Amino acid sequence: MIKPFVRGAMILMSLAAVGCSSSQTFDVTVTNRLSDPITVWMTKELPDKDQPEEGWVPPELLAVGTTDTEKLGGVAIEPGETGHTVLKGHIGNDNVAVLRVYRATDLNMILATNRGSPNRLEIPLDSGVTDIDIIKQDGQLASQPHQQGK
Repeated sequence: MIKPFVRGAMILMSLAAVGCSSSQTFDVTVTNRLSDPITVWMTKELPDKDQPEEGWVPPELLAVGTTDTEKLGGVAIEPGETGHTVLKGHIGNDNVAVLRVYRATDLNMILATNRGSPNRLEIPLDSGVTDIDIIKQDGQLASQPHQQGK
């Protein structure tokens, strides 16, 4: 028979292992090397279901119930320009931060650009510093480490 203290400790440990998250900081710099503007958007692979964390809500959830076609979030970056953000977030052990890149600036176009489209790129991020260029490679959006002066 398991003693009550041991059973309680086992339950607590199993609950702690499920849904644990840690606060992480993402310092992201993106340079647009395309001839078209892009929109970059920070989100999570698995969006928060009950209470989305501020700054991490994907466009498809922000757009629910709105008729306003103005951009609701994300950052538009013109050709040759650079965008930068520092964002803190709670990322669960079973989740990952994602930088989405859309070859569009209009909300309707962003929402119509599905995963796997050549005009949408999803980049999993580790916490810390990310400095990348967005390029076109084989007809699709791609990323590469930032190249100074190019």
